[in-house]
Amino acid sequence: MTDAPHNPEALAEPIVGRKRRFSLVWLFPLVAAAIGAWLVFTTLQDQGPTISIQFKTAAGLEAGKTKIKHKNVELGMVESVALSDDLSHILVTAALQKEAEPHLRDDTRFWVVRPRLGVGGVSGLDTLVSGAYIELDPGSGEPRREFTGLESPPIVRSDEPGREFVLVADRLGSLSAGSPIYFRGLDVGEVLGYKLADDDSSLRIEVFIRAPHDALVRTNTRFWNASGVSITMDADGVKVATESIEALLAGGLAFETPAAAGSEVAAAGTTFKLYPDFASISEAAFVRSIPFVLLFEGSVRGLSVGAPVEFRGIKVGSVTDIRLIIDQASQALRIPVTIEIEPERALSIGKRMDDPYAGIDTLVRRGLRAQLVSGSLLTGQLLVDLDFHPDAEPAALGRDGTYPEIPTIPSKVEAIIASVTDVLNKIGTLPLEELVNDLRATIQNANAIVGSPDMRASVHSLSESLDRLQAVLTKVDRQTDPLLNSLRATADSAQGAAETARTAMASAEGLVAPNSQLVFSLNKLLEELTDAARSIRVLAEYLESHPEALVRGKGTESP
Repeated sequence: MTDAPHNPEALAEPIVGRKRRFSLVWLFPLVAAAIGAWLVFTTLQDQGPTISIQFKTAAGLEAGKTKIKHKNVELGMVESVALSDDLSHILVTAALQKEAEPHLRDDTRFWVVRPRLGVGGVSGLDTLVSGAYIELDPGSGEPRREFTGLESPPIVRSDEPGREFVLVADRLGSLSAGSPIYFRGLDVGEVLGYKLADDDSSLRIEVFIRAPHDALVRTNTRFWNASGVSITMDADGVKVATESIEALLAGGLAFETPAAAGSEVAAAGTTFKLYPDFASISEAAFVRSIPFVLLFEGSVRGLSVGAPVEFRGIKVGSVTDIRLIIDQASQALRIPVTIEIEPERALSIGKRMDDPYAGIDTLVRRGLRAQLVSGSLLTGQLLVDLDFHPDAEPAALGRDGTYPEIPTIPSKVEAIIASVTDVLNKIGTLPLEELVNDLRATIQNANAIVGSPDMRASVHSLSESLDRLQAVLTKVDRQTDPLLNSLRATADSAQGAAETARTAMASAEGLVAPNSQLVFSLNKLLEELTDAARSIRVLAEYLESHPEALVRGKGTESP
């Protein structure tokens, strides 16, 4: 088959057809855009919130490096650190992860973790290597994005189990945030903070007791300040007590729960009274007090408000006021001391006393008096001692003033001073100069008499007389023994003669009539012989005991 001749004018007819509306070339950009949109969506979906935190200082904070953590798990990063417009604080902008968003609430807390030295010891030492970071403590409430950071870590984390309570005290003492709370020496809680009450009359201290020890706090629980060292002196000596070294340095509290039936577990937020020390708890048990006034004439130096009032060593009250009153009319000075007696301290036996003033009046009429005595020889502190003094002048309970008046007597020191003063006054009234002159003259006269020649001659004559008397007594001593022997022999002979006569009379009893003159004469003779023998024996015994009677006679014996 041959080709047709080429004819340039013979043109082929164009074929008209319809073009495709969508080209596959556009599919690639569309897919890329969809992927990009998905990436943007997923990125936005997974992106966490951005928050702003205020701090007073930027110490340890650095944009792009400082992390935000919770329990050492990273939750975000600080993006920027800038000063506020008024230069009063800094603003930290941080981006957090998505999982942190549910925990950003009104009560959420942030603080910078860095090395710190506090009452609980040293914390944040790990940041010396890893650097400072911001700790997040989840909270509750409405969602929030702007926060004010804490300058120091919180005492208790939000997830720590336990309960908070409020203590009311007159003074804070050495307590501070973080001070420990003890139960029988075991650390069971901390002090969270404190503030003045609305009326500025007291302090409200917020405390936290960790679980399970919070169940120990009941409606009758008593808290007291256990800070510092307690030193007491009694009959057993000096006692030093402290709750712990930590309480000694940083202060602390302690509490106990009396074993009382019916006490319930205290609810969170319950308010308790904080006692200054453990001894004040027992003092608070006596709620009823009766005021009296005492008027002392002497000095009350050493007596102070709060000093005890004792009855024979047992505390029955305390001093509440000491004043100095000047009576302008009489220009007299008085020192009224107001005391309060707590009747619950005395156990009443028998009928209950409805009128305590009448009871005190009865005791005053029996001799009850108030006296200042020394409470401590070391400090010189005084106390009021109530006791019976039967020798005191009769008196009754005074009812003329604001408070009933109990009569007083001077203290022992004042009584001694008064006695010494009285003796000195009596000595001062004596004519001492005349007495001294008379005594001097008497001594001079005695010296003149002793030194005179007549006195010397008299002494010499007396000495010679004594020598002669001694010689006589010596001779008497030599002659006493033979004389005594002779007297004893004579007495024995007389006794023997009497016995012989009695024997003869017994032999002639049948020959002679019993009532005859002969028998009567013989009986009389026997009696005389017996008396003679007795007298001779008595004489011998006396001379044996008093041989000097041979020289000077028997004389009269001294009683």
